[in-house]
This record gives sequence, structure tokens and C-alpha cells, in this order.
Amino acid sequence: MKLKTILIGKIVNTHGLKGEVKVVATTDFKDERYNPLHPLYLKQGDISVKVHVKKYRVLKGFDLLTFEGLEDINAVEKFKGFDLYSEDFEIKALHPNEFHVDDLLHLQVFQQGILKGTVVQIKGFPQGDYLDVLKLDKTHALIPFRDEFVLVVDLKTKRIEIVEMEGLL
Repeated sequence: MKLKTILIGKIVNTHGLKGEVKVVATTDFKDERYNPLHPLYLKQGDISVKVHVKKYRVLKGFDLLTFEGLEDINAVEKFKGFDLYSEDFEIKALHPNEFHVDDLLHLQVFQQGILKGTVVQIKGFPQGDYLDVLKLDKTHALIPFRDEFVLVVDLKTKRIEIVEMEGLL
């Protein structure tokens, strides 16, 4: 049986000499995902490495992780650029109008019923989450993921309807 995993972040650099890696996270459930009892998987191409988090902290908007048995910069430097995956286990029941990042990826974005593009990434900023939409002309637009801009998210039909607003798309 193949294990189902979900993308929860990307290792963008190392930090210090004691094996910490700097992660740009794509999960809102960090305490659960980084729990030492749940393995993580570092993946790039055909390479997959199973690890367990020994220590987790936040610094300047990045998650800093230390992995069990990899507590030296030389042991983790090779993982720069690797994607970070977690087993796909249920975290908690979501409130209405809350969504898992993976559920929003690849949804089609419409304005007044007209297809405008596809969600390719969710970007987190201090002011909130934004949908990174690849428009039909192959350019990108960032749409604030807030009720004022997103009218409907329909996971069954895989579509998002956004408000009609000049300059939004």
C-alpha cells in the first residue's frame, strides 16, 4: 500500500551550524505536522528521506527545524531545495469557510462565471493568505483569500468565484 503524503513546506536554506533547516511552510497545522511522533519526508526528484523533527521554532517568519540524528550543518546542507511532506492524517475538523491548502490547489478561478485561471499556490503573508492564480495569459495574480474577494469555494465542482473588481485580475 502506497503512503499518501501532502506537501507542507520547502527547505530554502540552513540556519547556523547545528543542523537547523529554514522552511517556508504551506501548512497551518505546524504543531501537529512537526510532532516528533509523526515522520516527515524530504523529497526531491527520486530522492526521499524519512526524518523526525527533534526541535521546531519560528524565526522571522520561517520555521526552523532540527531533525533527529541530523544535528550538524554538513548533514543537512544537501537538503536545500527539498520539499517537505507529511503523512496525510486528519488534523482536526475545520470550521465552515476553512480549507486545507491541498484542497485549494488546482481549483479553477472564475469572475462573473468566466474562467480566469487556476490556483497554483497559496502564499502566506503577515496580512493573510493569498491565492496565487496562474491566469490564462500565463501571468500570475495574487488574490487575498478573504470573504471580501472570494465569494464561493466549491470543492465538489473544483471552482472558486471571486468578486468583479478592477485590477484584481
